Amino acid sequence: MRRSIAIAVAAVAPLLATPAHALCVYHDRMYAKTSLAEEFHDAKWVVKAKVEAGDYHWANYGPSWTIYTVRVLTRFKGPPVATFRLFTYRDSGGFYLDKGTDPDLDSDYLLFLDPAIQTLPRGVANVVQVNYACGQSKQWSDLTLADQRTLARFARR
Repeated sequence: MRRSIAIAVAAVAPLLATPAHALCVYHDRMYAKTSLAEEFHDAKWVVKAKVEAGDYHWANYGPSWTIYTVRVLTRFKGPPVATFRLFTYRDSGGFYLDKGTDPDLDSDYLLFLDPAIQTLPRGVANVVQVNYACGQSKQWSDLTLADQRTLARFARR
């Protein structure tokens, strides 16, 4: 019995050492299906943005992460900001703005953003994160016309 407990603890320990919300969790619901309305309400900024650069930090030990520089094309919610530095860990809860192994400089994205509240690597500051990596943030081309109209309606409120 003790051996089973030791094996279980050894299996779970690495998961506990990873950054907060390494899985897709939204309001304590794992892999929640969210709506545009929910995420619009919760996010500080909602923007259509274009990736300008990606700064990749790969680690053999410890977490890998990326900071993307994104330029705001359209602001739907939040104080005016011209560019954001968007932080993401390279894990199961990450939100990547990549095309292959490079930053996706060709696509526009709908992003629901908040100031980063997770534990950040040393020296990283003044960054935002996607509100919910498994949610409504996505390539702009994946939005339906109805979704675009809904965003415009929310922005007028």
